Amino acid sequence: MIPLPGLAQLCPKLKQKHRMWFCDGRLSFVVDQLNGSWVVARLERGAIPLKSSNSVFLPDSSSPFSTITPPDRELMLALAAESLLPDWVALSLISSPEDVRSARSEVRELLGADVKIMAKFETIPAVECAADILNDADGIMVARGDLGLAVGYAHLPEVQEQLVAAARRASKLVVVATQILEVFAETGLPQRAELSDLSLIARQRADVIMLGKETVFSPRPIECIQFANEILSYETGRFEQAALLPRQKSPRHNNIIA
Repeated sequence: MIPLPGLAQLCPKLKQKHRMWFCDGRLSFVVDQLNGSWVVARLERGAIPLKSSNSVFLPDSSSPFSTITPPDRELMLALAAESLLPDWVALSLISSPEDVRSARSEVRELLGADVKIMAKFETIPAVECAADILNDADGIMVARGDLGLAVGYAHLPEVQEQLVAAARRASKLVVVATQILEVFAETGLPQRAELSDLSLIARQRADVIMLGKETVFSPRPIECIQFANEILSYETGRFEQAALLPRQKSPRHNNIIA
């Protein structure tokens, strides 16, 4: 038995066959039974020790907790007291446009009306009502860590493409985040997959990438920023130039569009 803080609030949102992921998805459980404040879950994947301090991610369940937590309010009050107003407030683990609207109301009350709201896409419920969330947010973040766990890694590229395209149609800022240059951050040498990822993000025309672990837990944060800027600038210019050229078949490779 593992005691989980907040489990009593989580139980009403859980259903049979809902998944419960611990340790960034390295442990996967499936809910078999619900009994009051107890959950009986079956281990589906993983074989590492589970502790009460480990985080839990519920990809199939909406959150019972408010989007703005008491520590969030304390931080925003402290910022307002020092006149240190942020440009954006990002909302984690939202599942509906109501989450965005309620959070915006609190943020405006504490920080004023000029602070913009960014909705982070990390759950299936959020993806399913993406158009409505886009209407209420000033921008969105494709938070690929938890989102990849939620939708499945095979579907993550498709979901990223759809979210970026939807944000561009709505003229809303879109950020792509998580695991962009983590190998480069550790070794100083980019993986070919990292180069392809940056190229794809540029081609999809996302507005911003966010380097997380690459700049927070890295021996070379400045190099990561410089390298990402170099690749994105080159790729953006290349695709913009290609858009100005007439589309024609290559004489050497008839199945490739130049």
